[in-house]
Amino acid sequence: MRKKTIFRLAMALFVVTGLLINTGIMAAEKATPETIQGMVEQGNKGTTVFKTDDGQTFVVLGQNMAPMIGKTVKITGTLSKGKTSRAIVVTSFEEVQE
Repeated sequence: MRKKTIFRLAMALFVVTGLLINTGIMAAEKATPETIQGMVEQGNKGTTVFKTDDGQTFVVLGQNMAPMIGKTVKITGTLSKGKTSRAIVVTSFEEVQE
């Protein structure tokens, strides 16, 4: 009986997580892409983050930006600003020559 309850809870969690991710993707698809400039840095727990020239920090999604760590770049993508975190779904980027 206990295994069935755990399985049902796990499946409910899986479905709810899927719905939340799908809602976020749909919202990102409707948003207008923006271009921002800043530096790519190594974040906590192996993530890649992007710090804008005005001090905002975004978690990088959608592209492997690890080779650009330490470089100044212009990123075009969809910004997502939550209550506790920000992310950018990168569609394109280019290094800025200083």
